[in-house]
Amino acid sequence: MCRLRVIRTDCTDPYVNLAAEEHLTMTAEDGVMTLFLWQNAHTVVIGKNQNPWRECYVEAIKRDGIYLARRMSGGGAVYHDMGNLNFTFIAKDGLFDVGRQTDVILLACRLLGINASKTGRNDLTVCGRKFSGHAYYSSQGYNYHHGTIMMDVSGGDLSKYLNVPKAKLESKGVESVRSRVTNLREHVEEPLKSADIKTLITAMQDSMVKAASKEYGCEAVTEALPEIPQGLLDKYASEEWRLGTKIPFTKTIEHRFEWGGVEIQLSMKGEYVRDCRIYSDALETEVFGIVEGLVKNCRYDASDIGGLADRLPAGTSAIAYEILGLIAKAI
Repeated sequence: MCRLRVIRTDCTDPYVNLAAEEHLTMTAEDGVMTLFLWQNAHTVVIGKNQNPWRECYVEAIKRDGIYLARRMSGGGAVYHDMGNLNFTFIAKDGLFDVGRQTDVILLACRLLGINASKTGRNDLTVCGRKFSGHAYYSSQGYNYHHGTIMMDVSGGDLSKYLNVPKAKLESKGVESVRSRVTNLREHVEEPLKSADIKTLITAMQDSMVKAASKEYGCEAVTEALPEIPQGLLDKYASEEWRLGTKIPFTKTIEHRFEWGGVEIQLSMKGEYVRDCRIYSDALETEVFGIVEGLVKNCRYDASDIGGLADRLPAGTSAIAYEILGLIAKAI
């Protein structure tokens, strides 16, 4: 048995919501599953390791007054508006189970008459079209699993602000962003199909709570959002976190692996790598910083770069070895 805590918020500021998500995660208690339901108003959210200047149209975002936010999890860029519902499952090791959490969403859809299914590692689909993408974060036993549920998202805005790499679309066998997504409004029955967006979102929230209660075998307890530390609010709103710091790179290496795309920027000084920046839409998060640290100040030589694999910490993801091999091959 566990305790199921539900937190719904009317706040639509992405910096507040992402700060709340981190705070709830890092203060999670043993035996407690938290379901956080939230919305962002007109926001592009990028993964922790993404390059905003490549993944989205930053100038259009600024011009139109759209929020640009960065999350702690990996994965690709997504667009949020009030037709989208965000969810976050938060729990410590032992209770955290991506499979069970995904089943909650699928059951919630069935309760609304929608026959949804899981496709690939982190997508949920209806009739072969994606309506929900997921990403994950884990640190020292604290975990979250979050994602989007597209109820009635503006397709025009989706393609207006996201610059999905052509290689990514080709790897998925699709022609465009809009061609591979769908809104759940298209798949519900009347009278919900014709309901206003607030009613539609509330119906999915209620369905998520019912499904979670059934999955975990306990009644959900609704709680208010706790006070969020000012430091976290400042972090998510800062340009340093959202846009990152650019390096004066002299060489770029790009490649798309099965686990995601990677863009490696190298700043050279003589025969040495002065600085290294790695961007990716992979679901992994920490491995890229590890590789950056090893490559910095290393001699730009295939043997030296390849030899860095021996210095990787035990248990490091295989992604690190592939990236080092890619850099060495490019020399």
